[in-house]
Amino acid sequence: MDAQPEVVVHLGDGSHTPSPIDPARPGTVAADPSADHPFLVLTRTPTDRIQARYLDDGTYELEHTTDTDHRQLFTTDARLVRDILWSWIQRDTWWSDTVAWTTIDPAIVELHALHTELSDMLAGISLMDSATDELDQALSRADELLSDFDLDFGE
Repeated sequence: MDAQPEVVVHLGDGSHTPSPIDPARPGTVAADPSADHPFLVLTRTPTDRIQARYLDDGTYELEHTTDTDHRQLFTTDARLVRDILWSWIQRDTWWSDTVAWTTIDPAIVELHALHTELSDMLAGISLMDSATDELDQALSRADELLSDFDLDFGE
């Protein structure tokens, strides 16, 4: 029987959406949030997740979401990041009771979601722009080629 794991692990290199990894069968993908894989997202349900992200300045950003509660933490301590993630996985309340999290205003969360949505839309528009540019180039080339033909068939 192939049951879903309780916690799904997602890894990402920062260039696109993290990809899901089954912790029971990790394959050849690295399983730590190193510089090559700065996103590590652990999810239990769509509304219960924790994320660690390695930032360019050498700090880690941790975010936890449960239903409508959205909390955040910044640290340079990689061991603290490991301990928080492990405590969350084990359902030990240490990560939430002991660590000083900051609650993110729901309006900020909504703005972030809107920013992400608009960024995705703009990426699609820029893809359309490049397709339109290629079509314009092809039509210009066709005009050049057709200008060499004598299209006066009646004479």
